[in-house]
Amino acid sequence: MLNFKIYYNIKFREDLNTFFSSIPDESKFHEDRLNKQIFSIQFERLTHKNNHLIFLDHGSKELFSVALFFTVLVDMVCYTHYNEHYNKFSNLKNSPKLIGDCLSWCHTHLHPEEIFRAMNHGAKPNERLLFQEKLLEASEYFKEEVISFFGVHMQEIYGIEFWRRCKTEFKIG
Repeated sequence: MLNFKIYYNIKFREDLNTFFSSIPDESKFHEDRLNKQIFSIQFERLTHKNNHLIFLDHGSKELFSVALFFTVLVDMVCYTHYNEHYNKFSNLKNSPKLIGDCLSWCHTHLHPEEIFRAMNHGAKPNERLLFQEKLLEASEYFKEEVISFFGVHMQEIYGIEFWRRCKTEFKIG
């Protein structure tokens, strides 16, 4: 089993690309149908119903979900609390957006914790994913990543302050 840091740095982008390659353009570019630059993930695309993650084994799904959680979380925190810097951040990171399903919630951005709910939605008891241990491991890594990223690429944002805002958005334990 890969640890989170290795998974995130070596395999996550590949898995994310494989996931997106299975989704029709009208869904994966739901918020950017014209330019096709901003990726969207609708809640239902993460559920067992659609099988977009069938290429991942159980442990890899847990790692993928946590990596996606932090990717969406950091994007959300930047947009919410540092909006004046968001365009620069977005150009550097190009993070996917987590949105609701059509017909009624497709233009609503969801909290990244919904990733965990979606990935267990409709799962049989023996297929349910456990996130807490990987979330704890990943939070230490992402703290370092966030602080380093802002120290190198966006010094106008204090990385430790940014991470504090991230921490208020999720619970461990």
